[in-house]
Amino acid sequence: MKGSAEGSTSPADGIAAAPWLDTTRPVDTALIAEWQGHLDQLRAASTPQTSTSPTPASRSVSVVVSYRPGDDLATSLRCLADQTLPADCVEIVVVADGGIDDVEPAIQEWSATGERAPLRVVELPTGRVPVRAATLASVRHPFSAFIAAGDRVSPAYLGTLLAHADEASIVVAHRQADFPSAPTSGEAPEILAGSEPASFGEDSSPLLGTLLPTHLARRVEGDLPGPDRADALLLLSLLTRHGCRLRQLSEADGATYQRAGRARHDVPDDPDPGRVAARIRLIADLDALAATCDATTRPLVRRVQDAEYDRINAHLRHHPDDRARVVALIDRHDIDYLPSERLNAGLARALAVAYCFAPYNDSSAVVMAKRVRERGDVVDVVYNKMDGKREVDPSMRRISGPFVENEIAVETPTYFSAWPAIEAFCTRGLERIDELERVKGPYERLYSRVMWPASHFLAALYKTRRPSVVWTAEFSDPASRDVTGQVRSAPLEPSALLDELRAELKRQDLPVPQSENCLDWCEYLAYALADQLVFTNENQRDYMLGYCPVPEVAAAARAKSVISPHPTLPPAFYSMARSHYILDPSVANIAYFGTFYATRGLDDVLTALARLDSATRDLLRLHVFTSKPQALRERVEELGISGLVRINPYVRFLVFLNLTTKFDCLIVNDALTTEHHERNPYLPSKWSDYRGSGRRVWGLVEEGSPLSARPLDFASPVGDVEAAQDVLRKIAALTETRAKG
Repeated sequence: MKGSAEGSTSPADGIAAAPWLDTTRPVDTALIAEWQGHLDQLRAASTPQTSTSPTPASRSVSVVVSYRPGDDLATSLRCLADQTLPADCVEIVVVADGGIDDVEPAIQEWSATGERAPLRVVELPTGRVPVRAATLASVRHPFSAFIAAGDRVSPAYLGTLLAHADEASIVVAHRQADFPSAPTSGEAPEILAGSEPASFGEDSSPLLGTLLPTHLARRVEGDLPGPDRADALLLLSLLTRHGCRLRQLSEADGATYQRAGRARHDVPDDPDPGRVAARIRLIADLDALAATCDATTRPLVRRVQDAEYDRINAHLRHHPDDRARVVALIDRHDIDYLPSERLNAGLARALAVAYCFAPYNDSSAVVMAKRVRERGDVVDVVYNKMDGKREVDPSMRRISGPFVENEIAVETPTYFSAWPAIEAFCTRGLERIDELERVKGPYERLYSRVMWPASHFLAALYKTRRPSVVWTAEFSDPASRDVTGQVRSAPLEPSALLDELRAELKRQDLPVPQSENCLDWCEYLAYALADQLVFTNENQRDYMLGYCPVPEVAAAARAKSVISPHPTLPPAFYSMARSHYILDPSVANIAYFGTFYATRGLDDVLTALARLDSATRDLLRLHVFTSKPQALRERVEELGISGLVRINPYVRFLVFLNLTTKFDCLIVNDALTTEHHERNPYLPSKWSDYRGSGRRVWGLVEEGSPLSARPLDFASPVGDVEAAQDVLRKIAALTETRAKG
C-alpha cells in the first residue's frame, strides 16, 4: 500500500487494527493472504446496529475510488474536494488495480491542503486478489460509497446519500451519462428498480453511484461464491437474502452521479475465454440466488441474467466458432434459467421440425433434442404443443436449448397419424415459419425426424416451397410398419397440401404414390425430396428401403443415406440432476429402465434370478423403473423373488441419466422380431444413454441385431434363461471381487 495525505492507522468503529490499513507498507503476496484471512474477522466484528437509523456519530463514509491506468483520477478527486459534507466524516480510498504510476499529480494536488479528508491508495497487483474483497477489508467507516476514477459527482453527493442512509438500505444516486446516446447492446444491466436508465458500459459496476452499509457488504462478500463475485451479485444478495431495500434518489435530491464519456469496453471483440467463463459463472450464481427470491425480487435477478446472456450472444455473433466451448461452459454449471431466444438471438439459419420436442418427457423428444445438439446448428424448431398429452419437463431444454433460437409451439390436436391433425400441424406450422421468415429471410438448412409422421410432411412442404434449402430427414424406426412387420394404416383425405406435394413430385419427374396410406407417403416423400437421409442402423435402412414401391427412388435414397446411431450426451449431463436413490453397497445392483412385458426380455432375467442358488441370489438386487408396475409386481410375487426386486416409477430424463451412473450393471433388451424379420431393424435408444454412464451394460439380444453389434459388457440371447443365469453369476462375482479389493 502506498499512502498520502494524513494516512492514519488507528482503528474505527470497534474494528481491530489490521495490517492492510498501514499506509507505509507495500502490497505483497504475504499481505494479500493475510488480508483475505482477516476478512472473516472484519465481517464478524461489523455487526449490524439494532436501530435502523444511524446515530449522528456513525454518519461517516468511506469513498472507494476505483482506478485503472489512464483514468482521470484528478477530476473525481476535485469533485470530492468540493463536497459539502465535513472532511472529518469522510475517508478516500483509491483502489488501483494494476499500477499507480500516473496518479502522483492527482495525489499531490489533493495533499496541497491539510483541510481535506484523509486519502489512501491501495495498489493491487492485477489478478492477485479480488478487488472488491480488498476494498471492503480496507475501508473504516460504517458506510461505503463507490466511484470510478474520471466520473463526477455533485457537491451535495455524499451528504445527500448519508442523509438517506440506514442499516438496511442501498441508497442510489441519480445517474447520468456523458455518452451522446445510450447503445442498447452490451449495456450493463440496470438492476435498481426505479432508477433512470444510464449508459453504463461493461467496464462499469452497478455499485457505482450507490452507498451501502459496510458491515452488510462485508458479510455478503464473504458468502458469495467463486473468485469473480460480481458486483451485481452482491447488490442482489443484499436485496433478496438480507432484506435490504432500495432508496432511489431523484435529480432534485441533489446527489447526481455522472459517468465519464470514456471509450466503452463492452464491444465483444475479445475472444478472451475468461470473460465468457466469468459471465456463465455469474449466471449460475444468480440462478442459485433466484431460487431463494420471492416474486418481487426474482425479476431483478432475471434482468441481470438476461443482460449477461445478451453479452454472450454478442460474443457468439463475433466468434461463431467459439460456440462449442461456450456450450461446454454452460453445461458445466447448474443453470435452470436458459432463455435460448436471448442466447441465440439472430443466429438461427436452420429449421428443425419435430412433432414432439423438448420440454415434453417423451423418448422421441429426447432423441430429437440430442440430435439438435449433436448437429451443432442453431435452429428455430417447430413442434406440436402437447400439454395434457405429455408431461412437461423444463429440464429437457438443457439438452437442446443452447442450439435453439425460437421455439414454435403449434397448437393443433395431438394424434400420431390422423390426417386432419397432420394437415392442421403443417398448415399452422408453415404460417408460423412464414412469420419468422419475413424478419430473417429463408432458412438455409432443414432437419426433420420421424417417429411422428407429421414432421416429414411439414418438412416436405417447406422443401417444396423453398427448393434451395438443404433438407436432412431422419427415421427413428419404420413409420409404415409395426414391430411384427404388419402395415400401419392411416388413410389420407383430400387436401390442398397433398395436391401441392403431388405437383412437386411430378415436377421432378418422380412417380406419385398410389397408396392412400399417409404413413407410406411419409416415408416416400423423405426418400424422394430430402437431400440426405439418416438411419440409426444398416438393418433399418435395408428393411425400409426394401419395401419402397419405386426401386429407382429406393436406390437414390440409399445413395444419399448415412448411418448415425442415437447420440450420447456429454458427461456433464450425467450429474445435472442428482438422484438420492439409496443402494446397498454389499450387493451387485442391476437396473432396468423401461416397460415390462411378461413375454419379452426382462422376464428372462426374473426367471433366471428365481432359479439361482440362494447364496448367489443374496448377492444381487434388481431395480426396475417402469410405467407399468402392477404386472411386474404380480410376476415377481409369482416367482417368489419380491425381496430381490425393487420396483420404482419412471423418472425424468436427467434424473434417469444420473441414476445410470449408480448401478453395477444396466440392462437393455432387443425388441423381439425373429418371427417377422430376417434381421432385427431396431436399435434401442436407451443404449446411447447407457453408453455415457460409464457402467457395465448387459444386452438381451437377438442374433444379428444392431444392439448385438454394440460393445456390450455382457450379452445373452433373448429367451435363453440359462445364458441369463450365467450373466447373473458373473455380476454376482463382481461383489466378491469388490469386497476382496
